[in-house]
Amino acid sequence: MPRAGRLLTMDTAGYSKWGGGLEDVPGGCWGRWGRWGQRLLFLGLVLAVATVLWALILNILVSKASTERRALLGHQDLLRTNGLGTQKLLQRARTELGEAQAKLIQQESALKELSDRVTQSLAEAGRDREGIRTELFRALEAVRQGNSSCEECPESWLPFQGSCYLFSVQRATWEASQQNCAAAGAHLVIVGDLEEQGFLSRNTRGRGFWLGLRAVRRAGKIQGYQWIDGVPLSFSQWNTGEPNDSMGREDCAMMLRTGMWNDAPCENEKDNWICEKRRSC
Repeated sequence: MPRAGRLLTMDTAGYSKWGGGLEDVPGGCWGRWGRWGQRLLFLGLVLAVATVLWALILNILVSKASTERRALLGHQDLLRTNGLGTQKLLQRARTELGEAQAKLIQQESALKELSDRVTQSLAEAGRDREGIRTELFRALEAVRQGNSSCEECPESWLPFQGSCYLFSVQRATWEASQQNCAAAGAHLVIVGDLEEQGFLSRNTRGRGFWLGLRAVRRAGKIQGYQWIDGVPLSFSQWNTGEPNDSMGREDCAMMLRTGMWNDAPCENEKDNWICEKRRSC
């Protein structure tokens, strides 16, 4: 065969061997499917490993969540138990407080009742004292009328029911007025009844006069009034709205121009005073 014919034959044979036909590829169709199978197997292994890892992670998370849930439930039970104990303590404290308040109210009621009884007893004692003094004055007056040896009242002093009264023309504080009366052997007037009150009112001559009456003050509050001899007040002739303890400093009593009584500051120097002393027979 000529040279050109051989070359053509070799080229054709080469094409037939390495051409694009499937039957001429090494391994053929099965070789290509084998490579895809390897890839699929690798992917399957990767997915299996990922699935196992996710399952492991989920198992760990679920286990941790379960542990935390049990811990929370335990704390909840503990809080519930402590809450019940606290409620019982609070209920017991409320009960004890109610009992203490009831006892306190009962004691206050008993104390008030005792105070009322004491006040009533003092008032009755004061009325008895005034009654005895009135009867004594009347007896002394009767003796005086039948016995000329009774001492007359000093000059400028007015007699009434066995006593002598001085209506001062000077003005002074309550304390200074009492000192002036004591220097004359007397004391600030003690008003025992309506008759004596009428006698004093008739002789005030439109001026104000200190009386021998002061407030009894405890813890800044007035508890009552008593005369200069320590006897609690029983008879009184207070003016309307008095005593009012204005500004918390009116501890002394005085007689207004009308004859009615008023409470006033003891350091007031605008009032006169009335002294009283017993006549001696």
